[in-house]
Amino acid sequence: MRKSILVVGVGRFGRGLIEALYELGHEIFAIDSDVEALNEVRDMVLSGAIINVAENDQALIRIVGKKSFDAAVVAITREFEGALIAAHILKEAGIPIYAKAANKTRGNILMKMGVEQVIFPEHDSGRRLAHLIDNVNAIDILELPQGYVVEQIIIGPGYDNKTIQALNTNNRLGIWFLVIYHGGSSYVPDASSRLYQGDMAIIFGRKENMKTLERENSKV
Repeated sequence: MRKSILVVGVGRFGRGLIEALYELGHEIFAIDSDVEALNEVRDMVLSGAIINVAENDQALIRIVGKKSFDAAVVAITREFEGALIAAHILKEAGIPIYAKAANKTRGNILMKMGVEQVIFPEHDSGRRLAHLIDNVNAIDILELPQGYVVEQIIIGPGYDNKTIQALNTNNRLGIWFLVIYHGGSSYVPDASSRLYQGDMAIIFGRKENMKTLERENSKV
């Protein structure tokens, strides 16, 4: 479903976010104090406004009062005062807010102001890189509450030419295969589905058991 998204702050993070939202077909309104930053994304946004939120909060209030947004992202980090003002205005307008934060302290402050989710780009990227270094077959990882994760792996020699029923990872490890990518196509597997080395799989389960699965998968 096409959504209307407000992005406040068009630095590297904000620009990457806008590119992804544009590719997904969403309607984007961008705000930044730097005209050059807005010019770089002008072909991807429906509209943009040159506003320094810390110095001109009334301009942001007018924008959110005129238009209905499905969500807003506060991507200001260098001027934390501006991020706080933007979060307050958006919260008062009843708009779901996501925010980028430079550190945990600022993230906690934003959460207390009603931000639904705080993103720490450098920290999160570092964690993903650590998982990649630790297991060359694991491409990415998404941590969920209560000790669960979604992981994307490459099928190795240990699981090559084996069916999901034979592996029995759901009963042994509490890990399920959700989607398999094979030969340029994807499918939702069942118990009889057979895995082949080089296939890509999205799996879900207990984080504490992922290392066991990764060892089994990599075993020659």
